[in-house]
Amino acid sequence: MKRCTLGLPHAHRVMNRSSNGTVRIYWYRTRGGEQIGKFVGASYAEAIALETAGAQEVIAAYARKPERPEANAATLRGVIVRYKASPTGFLRLADKTKVNWRRSLDLIDAKFGNLTTKAVSAKGVKKAMIAWRDGFKDTPRQADAHMTVLKRLLSWAVENEEIEKNPIERVEGIYKSNRAALIVEPDALEAILERATPEAQLAIRFAAATGVRREDLCEIEWSFLRENHLLFPTNKSSGRKIVRVPLLGEAWAVVEELKKQREQAIAEGRVPSAFMFVTDRKTPWKPDSLTQAFARAAKAAGVVGRRLNDLRGTAITKFVVAGFDNDTIADIVGWEVTRVANIRKHYVDSWNVAERLMQQLERSRQTG
Repeated sequence: MKRCTLGLPHAHRVMNRSSNGTVRIYWYRTRGGEQIGKFVGASYAEAIALETAGAQEVIAAYARKPERPEANAATLRGVIVRYKASPTGFLRLADKTKVNWRRSLDLIDAKFGNLTTKAVSAKGVKKAMIAWRDGFKDTPRQADAHMTVLKRLLSWAVENEEIEKNPIERVEGIYKSNRAALIVEPDALEAILERATPEAQLAIRFAAATGVRREDLCEIEWSFLRENHLLFPTNKSSGRKIVRVPLLGEAWAVVEELKKQREQAIAEGRVPSAFMFVTDRKTPWKPDSLTQAFARAAKAAGVVGRRLNDLRGTAITKFVVAGFDNDTIADIVGWEVTRVANIRKHYVDSWNVAERLMQQLERSRQTG
């Protein structure tokens, strides 16, 4: 079913799906202006059908004199419009981040757009914003993501003297994860590699040896390779941060294998990819495809509770064993020093203690 087009000059239409699956369509007099229509359906088709049936009501609301919460009063909707246009706000985000934040900003606009900037600091607003966040509790990570956007929006508004204070500045998230100290242990990694495709094996081995983020791994180009390290702009920073990743042992072994494949392709008259890690179709890996390849291999190997991202912890154990200090490792993988220390304590130090105990037991057995 085609979307409803009403031909209203400057009118703005927003459509999104809520956490419970319902589809909502909002009409505004202008982008950032007064809401003049709202339609909620169990599906896209139903929402659009309701919108089509209520088109005349939207047109009538558009024709009426604009309503304002208070004469010349600024609203949160206006703040959103200015935030989206600000080089210190929305415009400084990475393109991928913008896609996700737009969805959240549309939801915030729909819920709190008519709230005046003076009212943001009023008693009860904080509670209302927390209740809105909790409306997405069935998907806690998404709920926290929406709240993060709202927090940042309000902080930007404070910085730019749009509002006096951010009422949710210290509100904590509802998503709890205990993955900070998880790694893929050597025996589990070996089992996963045995069941992964040859192309996935190379990427997984490299990730376990370097701690490179999934998105960066998929975008590593041959031009990033130096004598004994990689030098590249990170995806997460939109290229603003350049990282240097040392290529030790296994990481260099993977590079050598990839070099041989590249040389063979050239010898056979084929044009090799500019990217180091490619699929069996010789196209660069997509982040989600690599995650799925890892998940399939882990499932086939009977490895439960481990994700592709946990290979970053595995790499940290290798850097620790190689003699790197926590600060250096944190800089390489982009983690906080405390998280690196946690990996060191949970695994490497524990392994060393266990090894010493085994040696002592063996000596005791030999001396009788």
